[in-house]
Amino acid sequence: MKFRNKRILAALLAAAMTIPAFACGEKIEGGDGNNSESSAAESANGNENSDSDANSNDGNQQAQGNNGESKPVDEGVVIDPNGAQNHMLVFEQPQLEEDDTIVSTKRADDGKIYIAKTDINGATVTDANGEEATELYTGETNAAVYEKGYTPSIKTYQAYWLDISEQADFIFDGNLLEFEITVKEDTPDGVYPVEVYFADLSNYSANTDENAAKLDNVKFRPGYICVNSEQPEIPALGTEMTLTPETISAKPGDTVRMNLRVDNNPGLVAFVIRMHYDQNAIKIGKAGAGSDLGERARLTARTLDE
Repeated sequence: MKFRNKRILAALLAAAMTIPAFACGEKIEGGDGNNSESSAAESANGNENSDSDANSNDGNQQAQGNNGESKPVDEGVVIDPNGAQNHMLVFEQPQLEEDDTIVSTKRADDGKIYIAKTDINGATVTDANGEEATELYTGETNAAVYEKGYTPSIKTYQAYWLDISEQADFIFDGNLLEFEITVKEDTPDGVYPVEVYFADLSNYSANTDENAAKLDNVKFRPGYICVNSEQPEIPALGTEMTLTPETISAKPGDTVRMNLRVDNNPGLVAFVIRMHYDQNAIKIGKAGAGSDLGERARLTARTLDE
């Protein structure tokens, strides 16, 4: 897993000195996500001159994702009681980056998982009948189960946030983020993973204390939207800091809420979290802080219902 703590550290230092934190790095403009060095303190839409006070963050602004759809977001900068600048919790849907390779697997009738076969140049190989050739996949994979012939389409969702208003870490286990997810009407029965694949985390000491190792070695457990299907077994929780989307049963057309949970959290003041999901099967709509983050970081993290 790839971490960029040097950039998140720069953002924290900038905020502590009341320098606009988004000046520390290139911004993601309009959610195109081509900047692989994004950090928790970067602005969602590059608005450097507005939203610079606490009164400008009513959460009713609109942002355009790369799918062209408008959605409400909480964005901007607030000045905390200590005079430092903090970033509201922001959500967006950037493009997959080149180093964020997703392995699409298919479960065959024999119960085994196969992957498309490629040649030495990475081109897809076809068999004698002109169909896509596959080979047994033995690497790590999620428990996705699809109807025969179904092909997932992976999309990325990102959240980032910075709050040093308490001049201390936010230490809690529980609901970190919450998403409203709609299962599309034509979604086939199956098990559809929603999984964190990247996290850049920082605490108030800028990861220089005894908790740095936990933040640098966060584990990810998958969550699933199970459409008329049995829920798969989730890996057991260990002692490491862990991010886990909730597993939920649903039917085509249902709109459900999924929490992203954090466990064994040694303390946070900033994060960038990215997860991927199958946009052919589900759609992520509204999003907000989870109940536990929202309760503690009231200055910069609103819950979905606020």
